[in-house]
Amino acid sequence: MEQRKELVHIINQSGAHPAWGLKHCNRVYLLAKELSQHLDLDDDILFFSAMLHDTGRYPVYALANVDHSLRSKGVAANILQRMAFPSDKLPIVLEAVESHMYYSEPGRSDEAVYLRDSDILDNLGNIGITRLFSLIGQDELIRTPEDALERARTFAEALPNKVYTKTGKRLAVKRREEILRFLSGIRKQTAEFVNL
Repeated sequence: MEQRKELVHIINQSGAHPAWGLKHCNRVYLLAKELSQHLDLDDDILFFSAMLHDTGRYPVYALANVDHSLRSKGVAANILQRMAFPSDKLPIVLEAVESHMYYSEPGRSDEAVYLRDSDILDNLGNIGITRLFSLIGQDELIRTPEDALERARTFAEALPNKVYTKTGKRLAVKRREEILRFLSGIRKQTAEFVNL
């Protein structure tokens, strides 16, 4: 339990944007547990993977021109070794962290697969829209509200196809519909985005 508290403290001190910080990590962890409740996953592996998967994005750890999943894997290795995390679980956590992105193949462990699906799902639905709008002006790909809407549209079309598990696929369909309803409503309320 002390290791978990220490890790939460590390994340809170990292300068992480809320879209990638502790609440995002916690949602990913809880969703992975929910989606995998029919399995007996290792909770330590799942928790530490979820908490560390985006550390490579955080200001205190980020490196220019380095994919954040690879950077996160290196940061996670350093943090977990310093914490004396069990050596038999360490490679599984590191693989889950490295393979969490939608453009990566799922990792080999069930924990890695459910972590990846949960991270993808946190980019969809109402929470995904909220996260995108919170990044306006904070992310090089999302400089304007129009950019956020375009990214939401892209996510709604592409990300559900990246989800691997059956339970995740069902939720992806629902969250895709949430985005599409939002986009339809905002289109109507802004005269086809003219008055956004």
